Amino acid sequence: MSTVFLQVGQCGNQIGQEVWKIVDREKHDTGNVFHGRDGKLRSINVDSEPKVVKSLLKETKKSWFHDSNLILGKRGRGTNWALGYHGSRQESENVEDSLLSKTLECLRKEVERCDNFSGIILLHSMSGGTGSGLGSRLCEALRDDYQMPYLMSVVVAPHSLGESPLQHYNSILCLSWLQRYTDCVVLFQNDDVLYRMKRQSKKTDLGSISMFDMNQHIAACLSGVFLPISTLTPSSGFPIGSEPWEMVRSVCPMPSLKFTSINHTSKSKATWETLSTSLLHTIPRQDGSGQRYSCLSSMAAIRGDSTNTFPRFSRLVEDKIKHACSFVDWNPFPVDFWIGAKQPTALPGTASMSLVLNSSSIIDYSSRLLHRSQEMYDAKAYLHWYWKHGCQQEDFEESFETVRTVVSDYSEAVR
Repeated sequence: MSTVFLQVGQCGNQIGQEVWKIVDREKHDTGNVFHGRDGKLRSINVDSEPKVVKSLLKETKKSWFHDSNLILGKRGRGTNWALGYHGSRQESENVEDSLLSKTLECLRKEVERCDNFSGIILLHSMSGGTGSGLGSRLCEALRDDYQMPYLMSVVVAPHSLGESPLQHYNSILCLSWLQRYTDCVVLFQNDDVLYRMKRQSKKTDLGSISMFDMNQHIAACLSGVFLPISTLTPSSGFPIGSEPWEMVRSVCPMPSLKFTSINHTSKSKATWETLSTSLLHTIPRQDGSGQRYSCLSSMAAIRGDSTNTFPRFSRLVEDKIKHACSFVDWNPFPVDFWIGAKQPTALPGTASMSLVLNSSSIIDYSSRLLHRSQEMYDAKAYLHWYWKHGCQQEDFEESFETVRTVVSDYSEAVR
């Protein structure tokens, strides 16, 4: 099963690059899960300006990628969803030269090189103009062109205190497009990532945790789930790369309930009970008003079980997860386990646990985002930047309604 990775904007390319560093260390155990027959990664790097991708290529091996899969523009998208979605006026006049058309044509060729194409994973951010706007446009176009294969978004939400005055608009527009067109959304909120990293490390000052540290943590979370694992590897021992899509089947019980999070930790010389306790300790369990989150479903990927001891502790770990995550009554089997004997080469002698949750925390995030963006919209703040680049009033009103539906659907599911 072949998956194509599409890295869009600065955030998507930086996180993708950290994932590929991990994959490169594990290439002897991943078969052709991430690479084509020619040894090149099934990865397409897209950005509206060249400096980020070019600087990343200096840090890694350019031979990992097809040169034709590096699609770079000459002008940024000004942290504006509308400019990212509709493109510049020059691109509108010459459609064939637009980032969108170049990306879709490149993706078509990459899909043709796949033996058994199964889906696309899009890595991007919600706040940047390229990540949010072009990312949204790509989701729409990909769903139209590839209706049967899976489409997953791995998206990073900005800090609540603000990275840009336009971030709330960008985020709610992007979130609504992801709800409409993707099969699963893996959401990383920068505030939650910082919270988890602080609780896992000895650093008491959040300022000492850099963006690079956060990107590495997100890459570790993704690798904990996406890398081949024994549970899903056929008896032949040759991995088939079904991990991302088995995750979707495990944790997304209904098409409209598709927002997930991944939590990850690794330790050496730790019992499975200690490892699970350490991981669960980092997961927020309630919103700002003290309302406890509920979970619809979960999946735990266990790696480093070289002595096959985890099955004896699985019931204990499952009970701890159930107690910590407060699952809904209607799901009789809310915890799924994947078990792998090997831990990544870079961490010999350690064990890790990656926990994927589909929880009501999306209600809290979506409600806050709705409130802030609606306030700005009612005051008509910054809207002229969106009208200037092709946005219409209907885009905002439909996005508000879509996100309200997300809140309503999850509220009904956890009632």
